[in-house]
Amino acid sequence: MQAATPTLFHDTRRSTGNLSFVRLSVYADRKQKLFSTGTKVTPDDWKFLERTKGGLPGTVKDEERRKLWQRFYGRFTDESGKEQDGFLVRAQNIIAQLGDGFSFDAFADALDNYGKAQELPTGQTDVIQALMNMGATMRKTDRIGNGQLFEFAARSLRRFVDSFTDEERKEFLNIPVPRGGKKIRPVATLEFAQLNSSFLTTYEQWMLHYGRAAKSPGKPNTPASLTTVGFYMGRVRVVVNDAIQAGILPVAAYPFGPGRYVIPAGANTKKALSKTDIDRIKGVDCLPGTMEQRSLDLWLFSYYCNGANLTDICHLTWGNVDLKGNKLTFVRMKTARSTKQKQSSITAYLRPETVAILNRWGTADKQATSYVFPFLTSDMDADRRKREVQQVTKVTNKWMNRIGERLGIDADMNTYAARHSFATVLLKSNASLAFISKSLGHTNLKTTESYLGSFDDEEAKAFLNAL
Repeated sequence: MQAATPTLFHDTRRSTGNLSFVRLSVYADRKQKLFSTGTKVTPDDWKFLERTKGGLPGTVKDEERRKLWQRFYGRFTDESGKEQDGFLVRAQNIIAQLGDGFSFDAFADALDNYGKAQELPTGQTDVIQALMNMGATMRKTDRIGNGQLFEFAARSLRRFVDSFTDEERKEFLNIPVPRGGKKIRPVATLEFAQLNSSFLTTYEQWMLHYGRAAKSPGKPNTPASLTTVGFYMGRVRVVVNDAIQAGILPVAAYPFGPGRYVIPAGANTKKALSKTDIDRIKGVDCLPGTMEQRSLDLWLFSYYCNGANLTDICHLTWGNVDLKGNKLTFVRMKTARSTKQKQSSITAYLRPETVAILNRWGTADKQATSYVFPFLTSDMDADRRKREVQQVTKVTNKWMNRIGERLGIDADMNTYAARHSFATVLLKSNASLAFISKSLGHTNLKTTESYLGSFDDEEAKAFLNAL
C-alpha cells in the first residue's frame, strides 16, 4: 500500500450559517476517506489555517486564532483540561505508528481512541488481557505500530463478546442464562479454551458486518474489511501460540489451520517497475542539492542496496558501512526490534552509484555510532524517530511521483516500489528464490513468493513451476 497522506479538508457541503466542519482527509492506495474532527470554522478561519499550515508566524497576535492553529497543527487543552495533540498531528502520528499495518479501519480505531487510557482486563487466561499485555510489551520496545494492532484486536474482541445475547454467552462462553429476573450481567472473560473454529468464524462474520465501531452514540456500527480481520486474527494467533508455549492451552486445542479456522488474507498485489523504467529513472538529471535529487538518490540507494526500506536507510550508522570492502551490512529494524525472530544480517554490495550517494548526502561525522544520513540524531526517542522517517518518506514519495509523471511512467513511484523492483528484477534475471529471500532479509520463502504478484500470469506460473 502507498504511504498514507493526511491533510485537512474544509467540508462546505453541510454548512450551518457561516460555519463548516474541518475534516481529516486521508489518502492511501489511491483511495481517499474523510474523518471527523468535530470542529467548525468560518471561511476566513479556514483561509488562516491554509495560510499557516507551514508554521504559526509570530506576527499572529489574535489569541483565538492561535488557539485554532494549535487545535489542528500543535497541541491544545481540551474541555477536561487535558493536553491533546492537534488533529493533523494525531493523524500523522497514527500513520507513522501503523507503518506497514495501515488500513483505513485501523486508522479509524486509532483516531477514535487517541489519547485514551488503556484498560487492562483481569484474569491470567483471558485472551483479551493477553492481547493488551502484548501491545504494552511491544510499546516498551518501541514497536509502536505492532503494539497498537494488538490493542485494536483486544478492543474489537471485547466489543464482540459484549454484544452477545444471554444465549450466545452460554453457547460460546459457558455462562449460564440468568434466572429469576436478574438484570446485571457480569463482564464476560474470553478464555483461551473458548477459542475454537466456530467462535473465530462467528467473530469473522461479525467483523464483516459490525467490525467498525460507530463514531458517535446512536449511529450504527459498520463493516470492517477482510484485511483488517486478517490483521486482528494474526495477533490473536500470536497470543494463542504463546499460551500453548506457556502450557495454558493444550496443543490439541490449537484453533487455526486447515480443517479448523483459516485466517483470511486481504488482497495486496505487489507492484514493481520494469527494467526499462528503472533504467530511465537512473538517467534522470536533477539540479544538485535539491529535494528532487535527494529523493531520487534515496530511491536509487534503496534499489541498489537490496531494496532496503527508508526506515532501515535512515537508521544506518557508519559502523554498517565498509567502504574498503565496498559493502553495507545491517539488520532490518523490523527484525532488530523482535526477540522472537532470528536477527540475520543483510549484506548489500556498494556500487559506484551508491558510494556517490553516500558522498553527496552522508554526514561528516564518520564515527561507527553516527548516523550515515542527516535525518536522525541520538537524542531522539522512538516516536520522534518514527515521525522523522515518515517525513523523509513523504517527501521522497512526492518527488519520485513527480519524476514518474515527467517520464510518463504509469505506476506508483513510492519507496516500496524500489524494494519490489529489486526483487522482481533479480527474479527475472534467474536469481534463486533463496538468494533473493536472504537479500531482502525475509525469514521465510513464503514472504518472498508474495513478490511474484508483480508478474503477469504466464511469468508467475513459470517461476512457481521452477520451485
